[in-house]
Amino acid sequence: MFLLNLPINIKEQAAIERRRSEEKKRLSRIFNVKYRTIGIDKASLDEQVKERQYMKNLEKQRNDAFDREMINNDFKKILLEQEELFQKRQYAQELNNYRQLYQKPEHAKEWDLNDPNRLKQLTPIRINDNDSRLGPSSGQIFVGEDLQASRRKKLQQEQLKNDFNLQIINKTKKNREEYLANLLYDYKQMELYERSNKFEQIENECHRAIELATRNYNEILAYEARVRAHEQKTRQTEEQLAEIANTAFSDMLTENSKNLLDARSHIIVDRWKGMSQDQLDDIRHQQLIQISECQKIKNNEKCFDETWKQYLNAIAKQGIIIEQQIEEDKRQYNHYLANENKNLAKIQREREDYLNTILYRSAPTAAFYQQFNSTSR
Repeated sequence: MFLLNLPINIKEQAAIERRRSEEKKRLSRIFNVKYRTIGIDKASLDEQVKERQYMKNLEKQRNDAFDREMINNDFKKILLEQEELFQKRQYAQELNNYRQLYQKPEHAKEWDLNDPNRLKQLTPIRINDNDSRLGPSSGQIFVGEDLQASRRKKLQQEQLKNDFNLQIINKTKKNREEYLANLLYDYKQMELYERSNKFEQIENECHRAIELATRNYNEILAYEARVRAHEQKTRQTEEQLAEIANTAFSDMLTENSKNLLDARSHIIVDRWKGMSQDQLDDIRHQQLIQISECQKIKNNEKCFDETWKQYLNAIAKQGIIIEQQIEEDKRQYNHYLANENKNLAKIQREREDYLNTILYRSAPTAAFYQQFNSTSR
């Protein structure tokens, strides 16, 4: 039993109004783009959470009290119903006992009319369908009321039962065929998904191989650049040291100071005859050696560039072959996927036609969409 005549609680009504006001404020905050973008007041939210939790606890206590009262009233109702049912049963039992003792059927005046064995004691009106006692005006034989009617009805019922069984078998067979068709469709979808994952995995592996080859090529180029820079720096250092040593110990600087230098240790120009032919030949010989070394370095770099170019061409051809294979596989997969999508689109169109024309004939009105986004919950 529910308590429908409770007095209006002023505090509860005030709490309801306060919650409605907070709901309106919350809606204004939520649908305010500027307020939602800039931020919210954390302290106010914490206070609202505490207050909501307090109100939730009060509501829970009130609901628990109502639940206990409802359970108590239901228990009382069950006891009253059981007692009423017991009284009805006792009254019915007493009434049946009285009728069995003092109101037997054979004590009634019209018992000869209500005797169930009365007709058994009489002579049957007709013995069979060809009874000689029955004349044209006897009115005892009608269409469908012959003595074989029960047997004919039994045969008709058996035939109807067989028809029902056949319909059940056909329906079961049809349901199983539909189940097998759906199962085959699910397996086909799983196969397509696995093939798509396989093609994607192959494509990722090819991309990784190309990236690895590119990274290795870049590392080799960087290593070669470092090696060349180190060799060039070493060669420049050796050349500089050799130049310093040649300059320090050359005949030009170790000439006889008595003949070439004056009192201020300045070279006497008119006595300087220049470098000797041996010195010039030695310089020319060193220049030729340097020219041959530079030519040899250029030849080595040219051979390395040719070798590296052939390696890059081989990698590029291999990458082109792999990309062509991937494109062919993708083309076949896209062709197959396009056919499958056409079939699925056809099935989807048929289903949409069925839903739009047969199952869902009425379109939703504007009032249906206006019921959304009306609260903050």
